[in-house]
This record gives sequence, structure tokens and C-alpha cells, in this order.
Amino acid sequence: MGAFPFPDRIASREELSRDLLYRKISREDWEKISDRAWDTGVKAAKDLLQQNNGKSIEQIALDEGLVVEHKDVDNVAGNVRYFSEYYSGPKKIILYDASIKKWSKANSLTVKEANELILSHEIYHHLECTKLGLTSKQYTVPTIQIGKFKIGKSGIRALSEIAAHGFSRTFYEECGLMPDSKGNKKDAILQNHKEHDTDIQAEH
Repeated sequence: MGAFPFPDRIASREELSRDLLYRKISREDWEKISDRAWDTGVKAAKDLLQQNNGKSIEQIALDEGLVVEHKDVDNVAGNVRYFSEYYSGPKKIILYDASIKKWSKANSLTVKEANELILSHEIYHHLECTKLGLTSKQYTVPTIQIGKFKIGKSGIRALSEIAAHGFSRTFYEECGLMPDSKGNKKDAILQNHKEHDTDIQAEH
């Protein structure tokens, strides 16, 4: 299983190829819509930092009225390891501690650093549900298409993931906290993020 990632702007574009609707996305639109989603996450991180100067991501979560619950579970389904879940109704984020410990060890992070990075990713999903609007709706494709006839519209969930990657990287780069492979606080060495978000998924 790949390590939990925060890819950069370029690498994030690959999220589109993992979306269930990727075959409906015009290939010429990939870079444009991916970069727009990334920039949405970057701006959200910078705005949040400006509004919460000096606050930790945990304190920001509390200020947002979020409940952060820890479960000592290695949450694996099929070939996907889940590290966290966000539920918009009860405003709850669940962090799966055993999964996070495996990821932190694989990436030479402390458990605290790993928790902060994953929490920041989920906070972006909270912000898009409560303040920003769903990033997935920035680009829609027909739900059903028969010849020239198109029925319904579906958003691209991968765009929310790309924006969350941009948010997390920017938040920690701006704070000088992103670790590199030598332990320097610069760039993350994260490659393949897997995240489960029931409420956002239900919007599609």
C-alpha cells in the first residue's frame, strides 16, 4: 500500500485518473481544473492562517466547533488504508490512530506531525462543506449520456482531494513544518493519499 501523500501541484493532477468519473473528463481540461482546485486549497489555507495567526491546527479545529475523535484502529478496506473520516452533520473528524502510526513510521514523521497533517486535510473538507462550497462542483460531467442526450450533472470528487492536498501543503509550508526525506522542514515525501469522506461522497 502506498504512503499517505500530500503531492505537489503537478503530482496532484494524477488524482483525476483515480476518480470514478475520470473517463468523462475532457483530457484537455485536466490541467486547468486540477490547478483551479489546487489554487482553491492554497487560498483557503492562506486565508485561514491570516485569520488564526499562530494557532495550531488542533486549536483551529476546536474553534471551528469540530469534535476530533481518536480510534485505535488500523482501518483497511480492500487495498485501501483509511486514516480519517469527516462527517459534516455532527461536525466530527475521526482519526484512526493505528493507521496513522503505520504511515508516520513509513515517512519518518512523529505521530504528532502525522496527526496534524491528516487533521489539516480533513479540516479543508469541513471548510468546503461549511464555507467554501464543494470543490467537486467546480467541474461537472453528465450523470448519464446517451448519444447527444445528457441527463443530470455529477461533480468530480477528486477535485476536493486535490484542493485538500493544496490546503495541507500550503498550511504547513507557510508554518515551516513540512518535512523532507532528511527530516528538514520543507517538502513532504507523500505520494498516495487515501481518504474516506462519507458526506462529501454522498453529494455526487
